[in-house]
Amino acid sequence: MKLHLLKGEHFTFLITQESTFQQNPKESPTVIQKTSLKIRQDVIAVLGNGNYVIKASIVNFNLEINYNGKITRYDSDTVNVMNKYYKTLNFLTDIKLDYELSPEGVVSKLTGFEPIKKKAEIDRQLTSHLRSFGNEQFVLELYNYIPLKSIGVGDKWTVEGILPEVKNLKYDIHYLFKMASPQNLTLNREATFNYTAEAPAADSKTGPLKETGTQKGTLLIDPKTSLCLSSDFDEQILIIIPKTDKPQTEKTAPLKITTHTKMLLVKK
Repeated sequence: MKLHLLKGEHFTFLITQESTFQQNPKESPTVIQKTSLKIRQDVIAVLGNGNYVIKASIVNFNLEINYNGKITRYDSDTVNVMNKYYKTLNFLTDIKLDYELSPEGVVSKLTGFEPIKKKAEIDRQLTSHLRSFGNEQFVLELYNYIPLKSIGVGDKWTVEGILPEVKNLKYDIHYLFKMASPQNLTLNREATFNYTAEAPAADSKTGPLKETGTQKGTLLIDPKTSLCLSSDFDEQILIIIPKTDKPQTEKTAPLKITTHTKMLLVKK
């Protein structure tokens, strides 16, 4: 399974996410955030070592936030300087990325995220609005399902992932080659991860932050190009911050973050 691309062709991914933030399991989610990103990749050249030179651009970014029933929206296709998110997000469709992509799905020499990083230093809301889309890891993991060995139906392999939202935690993503047909190859994806922060200061009223999470989903792969035709997976994270000034018998309700991510190859 290796990428087979041609100079001059392009392909576009539409990636959507819906995240819910729930502090009390007995109540409705406090925040529901929906984002979508359409990103186009153009194959500029095929190098002598077999790598592809890719230029990518963000075609559209869409945001919807439901905070305790109050809904606000942003769509980059609609120019509205009065929109509360316009000043923060309108620059995204000017972002241009450059990178090399190996047939094995390894991304290198990635540039173009600098404007996002600089703006995030000034506007702290940008990172939370972009969620998974505001850092290099987003592009690095577009193709990380490709194994570095020959595989057949029933085979398993593991790749490394990084969670920027969990202090760049490294974790293992497990893939299973579920089935094959002339139309697509089906892969299953699963992962679990755990993170414990350093203990706070001695006079703090909270204990060390702990995060646990799971991921589970499916990918459909084009047998000819090895590009992902579609993917669909769920992630659940529980964040626990113990209250040290409370009785030991009193349990702290964890913050539950559930994210459903879908990707679709909408145009080659």
